Amino acid sequence: MHKIFAVILLLAVMASFAYADPIKHGQCWTVSELTELDKENVAGGKGTLHGDFAFIRDNARDEDAIKEIGFMTLKHGAFIGLHSHADNEDAYLIISGTGIFTDGNGNAYVVGPGDMTIARPGQSHGLANLNSDELIFLDIIAKNGAADLEAIKANPTPQYFPLAKLFDKNVEHAGRTGEGTLYGKFAFRREQADSNQAIKEIGLMTLKPGDSIGHHKHDANEDTYIILSGTGTFTDSNGDEYIVGPQSVTIAVAGESHALKNTGKEDLVFIDLIAQNHALKK
Repeated sequence: MHKIFAVILLLAVMASFAYADPIKHGQCWTVSELTELDKENVAGGKGTLHGDFAFIRDNARDEDAIKEIGFMTLKHGAFIGLHSHADNEDAYLIISGTGIFTDGNGNAYVVGPGDMTIARPGQSHGLANLNSDELIFLDIIAKNGAADLEAIKANPTPQYFPLAKLFDKNVEHAGRTGEGTLYGKFAFRREQADSNQAIKEIGLMTLKPGDSIGHHKHDANEDTYIILSGTGTFTDSNGDEYIVGPQSVTIAVAGESHALKNTGKEDLVFIDLIAQNHALKK
């Protein structure tokens, strides 16, 4: 009886999480505030895709560019089937383990920690774990209903960005008032993005102890920091401070401000992903 009740309660929690009315995101989620949600045989795949989510697309607002952020796990033998998104963009950023990423042309790549992948609107992708260790990755979904699918098809952008080929770009006094150096390794940056791309920038960032990104805002973009290792202090639009560590997720939507400082003794390493909802400009 107790087991039956527990199952019913779990299903009720999952249902309320998945089908809640659209809500405004907060700005910071620590690991204890993430919500677990498992999906079976995703996109015609096999096995369980386990997720620890800050938020999911089912309760995102129309005006939100970044619709979903989750820490995902595929066990040995599990895979996400090859699939495409009509008006979403989907990035897989590998944290640990080894997998096989398949792009829209059927090319297969061995992916590991630090490797980044993306599927733009109309592009396909899939991911499999054929190894004994768990494959853990970030899954970030952004919306771009204004994308020109024919233009994307005619001029496809790369989908696979191995760690070894990420390019370095460091910023002094990030956010204009930050301290020290923000070290970055990028798949791509916003300067080269166009209106057919919702996800403008993906970088693997490092702040040394004591260094910071100053308090700043983005007028049109959404900016998320996803902590991989280290400890820091995140400051939101209201000036409220939060201690963040591994698996903390923060976001500043258009008009909101944020700041981040390494207040620990080790490097603060995080993913910085910037997106824009172009449909809002119509």
